[in-house]
Amino acid sequence: MIAPIQQTRQRGALVPATRSADDVHSDDTKAPADQDGVVQNQAALLAQQNEFNFQLQERAELMREFNELRALQMQQLKLDDEIVKKWIDLI
Repeated sequence: MIAPIQQTRQRGALVPATRSADDVHSDDTKAPADQDGVVQNQAALLAQQNEFNFQLQERAELMREFNELRALQMQQLKLDDEIVKKWIDLI
């Protein structure tokens, strides 16, 4: 059985970690077609992980932007309330 390649994080992207010599030698007994399938599966999994990470980062950025806009709106409402109170005091 082929041991899965562990992933490491490098500048926001996942890259395959190096494998030990034992892992490399255990792969030599597999047929080349099997190895190609495993490599393709790992590449597809890595691409899926990268896409998921990108989507998650984009969602987090949108949420931060939303929170900042909401905070600005609350500040504006407070200022508007103060102006209304001052107008009421003038009457």
